[in-house]
Amino acid sequence: MGSWRTRSLWTSRAGSPGELEPLRGTRVADVVVVGAGFTGLWAALALVEADPALDVAVLEAKAAGYGASGRNGGFAMTMVGRNLHDLLRKVGPTRARATHLAMREQLREIRAFCEREGIACDLRAPGLLTVSNGPEQDHRIRQDLQAAERLGLDDLEERSGTQCRALVDSPRIRLGHFERDCLLVDPAALCLGLREAARRRGVTVHEASPVLSLAETPTGVRARTPGGEVHADRAVLATNAYAAAVPALRRFLFTVYAYIVVSEPLDPAQWDRVGWSTGVGVEDKRIMPHFHRPTPDGRILWGGRDAPIAFGPPDPRRDRDPRVFWRLEESFRWAFPQLADVAIAGGWGGPVCGTVNCFATVGFLGRRQRICYALGYAGHGVAQSRLAGLIVRDLLLEQRTERCELPLVTKAPVPLPPEPLGRWLVGGAQRILQEVDDRQDDRPALARLALAALE
Repeated sequence: MGSWRTRSLWTSRAGSPGELEPLRGTRVADVVVVGAGFTGLWAALALVEADPALDVAVLEAKAAGYGASGRNGGFAMTMVGRNLHDLLRKVGPTRARATHLAMREQLREIRAFCEREGIACDLRAPGLLTVSNGPEQDHRIRQDLQAAERLGLDDLEERSGTQCRALVDSPRIRLGHFERDCLLVDPAALCLGLREAARRRGVTVHEASPVLSLAETPTGVRARTPGGEVHADRAVLATNAYAAAVPALRRFLFTVYAYIVVSEPLDPAQWDRVGWSTGVGVEDKRIMPHFHRPTPDGRILWGGRDAPIAFGPPDPRRDRDPRVFWRLEESFRWAFPQLADVAIAGGWGGPVCGTVNCFATVGFLGRRQRICYALGYAGHGVAQSRLAGLIVRDLLLEQRTERCELPLVTKAPVPLPPEPLGRWLVGGAQRILQEVDDRQDDRPALARLALAALE
């Protein structure tokens, strides 16, 4: 599975995903899960922990962590929607507070699970510093702080520019806020650790087993692969951006190609120049933000900025884009002029599932409610996927919990306009917002209209 190792820095560090076990022949299960990324594996684990007698089979087209789960920046955050202010405005104070507290709980549970299972994923808890690099971003920082105050949350702390630069010394930082609840992980190692934890609990994971069709039958569902079939009572569709192959889901999701570059390892003198001693994760307040963090092997990971949009299933030919890598390096140099002697060593990209309102969604396909789906994390799925996995379990086992009242379930996804109008509108809005970010000016009329499309 050489292609798996070259997907990202994380998969190259993990080496081989191990011996793959494709599905051979026909088997029967209680639940079939399509996708061995974070969502599918958390859902499988949640199901067998609720009922160890359940027979759960996971089908994965490539290898666990091949998609976004093995290629992201490794930030496990509380964010749902675009930010805390956005969450409050869209769902109201009661549900916004409940959602934020649920996400805080997920971070604690992820950490506890990794410790119990001995998952070596370089998990760290240095917190998240969200910063402003311009006047419009100053406003967004203050909006989040005001939202936290209104919700009675004490976990967003205002930071002056001087205080921010004491954590990571970029001359571009103006001010920010600090959130204690954020984990940094090696996502590929975490995904492989979840796979093994699931197997220890009796879950069967069949990799190299792409699902050619998933359909309801008179008695349940049938998932067909090149090597065989799984007949089950229920199914979980946990393929995120790859769910664009399903017409019923394609109408409200699109593929966003997210890109990351990494530097060569820094020496101690170079690290001293940026003063990043706590290893805090950083994200800025651009509309299409930058995110950056130290890696376990002493590099700086720098991602975000451009995020090209496409409609339809992901295309692996778009995993490398020299122009986007160049623009990422340009912004890295802009943020850290004192690191002019630090080279960019490489980069990668991957498909992220986007929705119009940037909300993930969990629900059922079809009237019989045999097939449950969870997707649409808009680049913040490392922690949200665990919450989604628990909701999937609750829905499949018909347990009406408080989690089922969260916006991931109750807020209906916004449908895209019909083609080709949807492609023109979404693509056009993205180009305008990129210009807004680069110019640090959202006052022009077209910029205001594009921003309103996100509201």
